[in-house]
This record gives sequence, structure tokens and C-alpha cells, in this order.
Amino acid sequence: MKQFPSIEKLDTSILYILEFASRLSVLLLAFGLIASMANVLTKGSVLTDHLWMQQIWTWTQCIAIDASVAGTIIRTFRYHATSENVKMWLSALLSVLLLFTAAIVSNIEAIQQTLNLTLDKAYIHVFIPVEALIWIRSIAIVLLIVAHAMRHVQIEKNVPSQVQTPLAVLTPEIINELRTLLTQITVSEEQRETPQIAETASVSQPIDETTEDQITPPEPLFLTVSEEERNKVINAFKQGIPRREICSHLKWGSGKYSTIVKPVLDAYEQQEQQTGNK
Repeated sequence: MKQFPSIEKLDTSILYILEFASRLSVLLLAFGLIASMANVLTKGSVLTDHLWMQQIWTWTQCIAIDASVAGTIIRTFRYHATSENVKMWLSALLSVLLLFTAAIVSNIEAIQQTLNLTLDKAYIHVFIPVEALIWIRSIAIVLLIVAHAMRHVQIEKNVPSQVQTPLAVLTPEIINELRTLLTQITVSEEQRETPQIAETASVSQPIDETTEDQITPPEPLFLTVSEEERNKVINAFKQGIPRREICSHLKWGSGKYSTIVKPVLDAYEQQEQQTGNK
């Protein structure tokens, strides 16, 4: 097809004409239904008494029904590809009815022309009664209108419930990953506090082993504790506030007890003891 651009354009034009006729068929079928209902209610004054109205009604109904066969078949496979089952089965049923009636009518006309028979005699060679054929064609007209209305109906699928279900399940692998992450966070916090404790206890004067861990030299202390924080801790201690309550008194976090309060008071007591000995 790609080697012959003219044929490809012709194929596209034919597809456009068929789709256009399929869309226009709804209006023609609606006109036919209105004319038929008006003819019944007026006791034949619309179609029966006017030959030109009969011709218009016949041509519009034949164009609307027979021109929709190709478009209905195309939509059947298109709905099948998109998994729209309701529309697919409706289009498939409609395609079967239209193809069946088209085949029977074509057979009647072929017999009439080949055997040079009248239309009444040609009906004898058909295995299905004419009344049944009229019923099938009438049902096809109604289904054509329904199929056109179904094009504009969006049928929702219950896909979100299937997608959300796996997210609510905690697998053993996820639990192990969470435990690993929590362990890594705990270890990292301990590693942050270790240098501060080692720094405050790295240098000490030769005193008894029982008080060695509580004594902190003043020089490393001032590298991590500001003068303002040191004065606040010493003033609170002089006011008689216990060590463990100084953090809450100064509205600090409890984590500052080991990094600020305890080293400051240990150094302060050490200086007081050295001053008293002198």
C-alpha cells in the first residue's frame, strides 16, 4: 500500500465516506421512525397516500442501514482491542443482523434477476419468511440508534481497587528494610555523641580512679561550650538547682546535660577544689 500513494489516499477516502455515512445514518433512521409513527397515527396519510414520501422513506432507510454495515464491523474489533465488552457485543450482534439481512435481500434480488421472476415468486426461493426478515431489519434499526448512543457512554472499570491492594500489604522484605534503617539511624546518633565524650575525657589530672570520669579539664570544654552557656549553668548551680534539673530550668533539651551541664559543673568543681587546696 505504501508503494502506491494514490491507492492509500483512495482507501482513506473510502473509510471517511463509510464513517460519515455511519454517523449520518442516525439522523436518517430517526427521520424514518418519525415518518413511520406519523403514518400509523394518521392512518396512512403521510406515506401511503404520497408516492414521493414513500420514495424518500425507502431511500433514507436503505442508506442508513446498509451504509452502516462496514462501520459497525470496524467498531466491533476496535471495542475488542480496548476491552469494552458491552459495546463490543452490541456491535457484534448488530453486525450479524445487518449482514444477515443484506445477504437475504441480495439473494432475493439475484434470484429475481437471474430467473426473470417477479418479486412475489422470488420470495418462495428464500428459506426464511418475509415477515421474519422484516422483524430482523426493524430490530437492527433500533440497535443502530442504541449503538450510536453507546459511543458517548464511558463505562468505568474497577481498576483502582486492584492497584491499591498490594500497597496495603507489608511483606517480610519491607519489614527487614525498616529494621535496617532504624538500626542505622541509632548507630549514627551514637557516633555523633562519642567524640564529644571522648574529647571531654581525653585529658585529666592525676587523681583517684573513682573520680577520673567525672573530671573534665577547662581548656577542651571552652572549645565546645560558649561562655554564655557556661555562666548560665554555673549561676543555676549556685542558686541550688540540682544537676539533673538545670536543663529544664534553662529550658534546654535533655541531650545538653551530657554535652554542656555535666562537663561545665565537673570543671567548675575541679577549679573550686584546686582553689580551696591553695
